[in-house]
Amino acid sequence: MSAAKLRENTAGYVLLLPSLLILLVFVIVPIFYSAGLSLFSWDMMRPSPLFIGLDNYMNLFQNKSFYNSLLRTLLYAVMTVPASMILSLGFALLLDKGLRLALSIYRSLFFAPIVTSTVAISVVWMFIYHPDYGMANAVLKWVGLEPLRWLNDSRTALISLAIMAIWKHIGFCVVIYLAGLQGIPTDIEEAAKMDGAGLTRILLSIKLPLLTPTVFFLLIYLTIEQLQTFTQIDVMTKGGPAGSTELIVMHLWNYAFERFQMGYASAIAMVLLGIILLLTWVQMRLVGRKVHYQ
Repeated sequence: MSAAKLRENTAGYVLLLPSLLILLVFVIVPIFYSAGLSLFSWDMMRPSPLFIGLDNYMNLFQNKSFYNSLLRTLLYAVMTVPASMILSLGFALLLDKGLRLALSIYRSLFFAPIVTSTVAISVVWMFIYHPDYGMANAVLKWVGLEPLRWLNDSRTALISLAIMAIWKHIGFCVVIYLAGLQGIPTDIEEAAKMDGAGLTRILLSIKLPLLTPTVFFLLIYLTIEQLQTFTQIDVMTKGGPAGSTELIVMHLWNYAFERFQMGYASAIAMVLLGIILLLTWVQMRLVGRKVHYQ
């Protein structure tokens, strides 16, 4: 290796070092620490944890509340991920058509919910869902429907949280879709128009196939994001009413910081990590092979 190449590689590693250190300290080390702690019984009061092997995992898989929280989490992801991706694709296609000069403004408007504090957004949506003076019930009354107890009814609480999550993630997805649409070569679309292709044919045969890398990225990102939902539940419902919104991370939180069963909570975290890795692998196997890269 030449001296110039060595200096170039060294400079690259030096520039990567701060990010790698952050990744090591705040991601990799905690994962291994949690994996080790899941083999112990520890209530944070004893000076040292008690090794119990796989007992936490055995208790976990015998706990009905764990399965319920896992099923609610998967249901929540199914409600939010497809809806966010489909609605945001529609908005992105509308914005991409004839609004190129104002794209920076629209990107900023759509991206605002992503950079806004989730706690602040949750408080605003609590007012929207208020059963007495909330905007949601005002709209229902205006169209002649009966008001709902949105967050206070176990039948509607999870759906209410899903609606908020869809709204919050649409902006991010729109911006990513717009970036993908702007990256499609214009000469391909122009050639298709010259061959007599209409808007629908261009969308189905050109834009959507060339957008598959973007769709694939959003599918994996949103799935991982929704499986780890916590903040809005902690602020808006605390897992209620009657446990109807206790998703798996909220379940983990309750065992870790209310019951102080840190080993058991670490076992939940490891199972959640395994589920995320498994779902990501399945998505890459089933969807990844259908991605068209230019």
